[in-house]
Amino acid sequence: SPTPTPTPTVPAKIVAKKKTFKSKKKVKKYRITLKNNKGKAIKKVRVTLKIKKKTFKAKTNAKGKAVFKIKKLTKKGKYTAKIRFKGNKYYKKVTKKVKIKIK
Repeated sequence: SPTPTPTPTVPAKIVAKKKTFKSKKKVKKYRITLKNNKGKAIKKVRVTLKIKKKTFKAKTNAKGKAVFKIKKLTKKGKYTAKIRFKGNKYYKKVTKKVKIKIK
């Protein structure tokens, strides 16, 4: 008999702060951390960051940290970035919005 697909039960949490970048910087590195409800790192999973219509991808390391390399964002102003972990068989999906400022 087929085994039922496990339902993800563990909540995930994105730790991310607002950040200001200089517009001249070509590659803006933005770091986040992905943890479970007990504060343990969620490792080796894909996360995305969306600003306007651009989506950037990253993967968490052994410590649950991911670095997005934001390119082609040079226009000065304030942006809302949406960080997303789509979840997997263990963890529930989670999104977080953060403010990113280009000056």
